[in-house]
Amino acid sequence: MDVKLKRTVYTAVLSAMIFVLTTFLHVPVASGYVHFGDALLYICAILLGSPWAFLAGAVGEGLADVAGGFAAYAPATVIIKVLMVIPFVLLNKTQGAKKLFSKKAVMFSVLAGVINVLGYFAADMVIARAYAFVDIPGNIIQSAGSAVIFVALALALDKAKILDKINIH
Repeated sequence: MDVKLKRTVYTAVLSAMIFVLTTFLHVPVASGYVHFGDALLYICAILLGSPWAFLAGAVGEGLADVAGGFAAYAPATVIIKVLMVIPFVLLNKTQGAKKLFSKKAVMFSVLAGVINVLGYFAADMVIARAYAFVDIPGNIIQSAGSAVIFVALALALDKAKILDKINIH
């Protein structure tokens, strides 16, 4: 199969999975919820790089906002998710998709969490100013949860040698 077609198919599948894991598999906490979508997005970025991960995040997470009743946040989410995966995309460019778990990937999941918290704080200042500070704890919990879920998924997928099985390159 052509590499571009294979990446397009993986992007579509991962977009759908990110949407489902964000919309339907989440745990309410503080002023938000912890979901699995961001962790899968990080894996997508390491696997596929850009522009594929940007597209998967924009579509999967943006549509999750619309479906979840937060359509006003969808444009901000698209921008925030793209910014969050830039470090992972750079990781893909520098080391290739040899493995999902690494010390750099863990550090980047923390950096992505900071981008998430600051990004939604800025979005709240524009969209719902009264909630900007109230939403910070929930966004911190979501970001920490995403990092933990990412580490668990990356370790499990590396142990299963998933990269050898899907062969994207």
